[in-house]
Amino acid sequence: MALSDELSKLASQTKALEDSAESVKTRNDAQVQARIDQLHASLDSAKEEFEDDVTVANDKAAANWSAMQKKVSDHFDALHAKVAARNAGREAKHAERIADESELDAADAVDFASYAIQEAEYAVLQATLDRAAADAVAE
Repeated sequence: MALSDELSKLASQTKALEDSAESVKTRNDAQVQARIDQLHASLDSAKEEFEDDVTVANDKAAANWSAMQKKVSDHFDALHAKVAARNAGREAKHAERIADESELDAADAVDFASYAIQEAEYAVLQATLDRAAADAVAE
């Protein structure tokens, strides 16, 4: 998913948090409980998606490691004849790999921020319900 799509998703989640806060202000317990139920489902889905992403990343890393081992072995066989070409190619590949890793890091950070916002919203809503329950018991 593109970074701009992730940022749009983050904005949508922030809007949902604002709506939940408004539900809390107006003491609409049914809306609050419905949103908590939605968040539980969303958090479960996010956890599963994150686990899937980790599995894919691990599989890709293993494949990359295997490919890199073969490439290094092949490379050493022809080292003396290709020193200049190899250095130029290595710089380009290194820059590309750094760019790829930076993009993955950015996407991971957005995913984490999205998850953190959901957790924060859940905590606010649950605290509100718990406070309301405590107030009701105290009355």
